[in-house]
Amino acid sequence: MPSWSGYAPWADTVDACREEFVQVARRFWLIPELIPPIDRDDVGLLYCFCRRLDDAVDEAPGPEAARAALEAWRDELEGRAPARPLIAAFVAGAARSGLPLSSARHLLDGMAADLGVVRLADDAALVRYAYQVSSSVGLMLAPLLGVRGVEGERRVVDLGVGLQLSNVLLGVADDARRGRVYLPATRLSSVGLSANDVLARPDDARLKPVLRGLADLADRYYASAELGAATVPLRYRHGVMLLGRAYGTLGRRAADGLPAPLAPAGLPVSERLAHLAALAVAGVHPRVLGFVAAPPHEAVLHRDLAGLPGAHA
Repeated sequence: MPSWSGYAPWADTVDACREEFVQVARRFWLIPELIPPIDRDDVGLLYCFCRRLDDAVDEAPGPEAARAALEAWRDELEGRAPARPLIAAFVAGAARSGLPLSSARHLLDGMAADLGVVRLADDAALVRYAYQVSSSVGLMLAPLLGVRGVEGERRVVDLGVGLQLSNVLLGVADDARRGRVYLPATRLSSVGLSANDVLARPDDARLKPVLRGLADLADRYYASAELGAATVPLRYRHGVMLLGRAYGTLGRRAADGLPAPLAPAGLPVSERLAHLAALAVAGVHPRVLGFVAAPPHEAVLHRDLAGLPGAHA
């Protein structure tokens, strides 16, 4: 049975989501058993909410059906339609844990932007998209893991943007097959390319400086996120740091044209060991342990996120 009695009407759903989350977490080098049982239920529901939402869009027969699926989820989330067990349990848990449902709305908006033709004009558009589909999830996860406060939320936003930029680097070819180009037009034009060129040849060697430039941009967000590591409770702190470092490596490998698995567990053993060794050193830094204050968050990183929850004003 779930740890919180308020989940009782949806016990089977909560149990199934918790088990699914545990299996996935281990593939990403995370230790789900560190999360207390009730929070593990909440995190499992959040994972299933995002996973099923993604499936509803990907498995739809076309853009209009996908758009209709998103609107159905939005109506259930907002209480305008009877909610399925997963959404009902998710909303109930959010009310108890302080999970911001406004971030779920931003996630829906970002997924709607994926439908049909996808072209991004510049870095600002890419960073805003990354916030919608990735930072929004981080902001929902944050209170479940005990990350609270303005400074913590800003670093969560940074980590989310970095993760999505790496995801863009990992998915250039797959996205092109779906007619989607997330590489900013301004960066493409700087090397004499257009979105149509990416669709025709996503492996074009001329893309390399564009990809490396985005990897550099991702590294700025990862570095800022890690500077705020002390805002994460100690039991999760080093796992979050490892996740950012590993995904940064995956994105960098893709940008350099090297084999890049989609999850950190797929990295060569030598690289995994190197990450763990580096983390063992970085993890005892006085700033990471909270003994020394981190430098102030750079507002410029959120210049294009003005007015969004969690962003630096």
